[in-house]
Amino acid sequence: MLNFRVPADPEVSRIVREGTSDFARSQRVGEDDLNHFLTALGEAVANAVEHARAQQPIAVHVRLEEDLIVACVEDDGVGFPSDALMFAPELPPLDAERGRGLAIMRRCSDIFNVKSAPGTGTSIVLGRYLRERTVSQRSVGNAKSGTANVA
Repeated sequence: MLNFRVPADPEVSRIVREGTSDFARSQRVGEDDLNHFLTALGEAVANAVEHARAQQPIAVHVRLEEDLIVACVEDDGVGFPSDALMFAPELPPLDAERGRGLAIMRRCSDIFNVKSAPGTGTSIVLGRYLRERTVSQRSVGNAKSGTANVA
């Protein structure tokens, strides 16, 4: 398992993605699966950073099971009404500047769940079933598990 507690700073998305990438590669997660998962995870972290207005660090937990990689991104921010999730999973028009985050997360994940309510924060669970595992393990240092606090 990999755990992060990160501030609401745009730079943390890169840190979470790189740490998760090293962890997943050390566990032989295939590149296509990893790229889809990192896209969804990056969107979830970016949304928490940009929209949550959290008072406490954002918590990100990543775990790997035999055929599944799962992440949970949690914040204690402002939350949003659950009926905001009742939109079609279509992407907005090409000229729209916003509104792609949840749709991208859905499209890149096999498991997608959001729990939120005004004033209670938000929890997003993302998962991807692993279609392939790499044959050889890349040398990425000791990235098998850990906790990171980014100040």
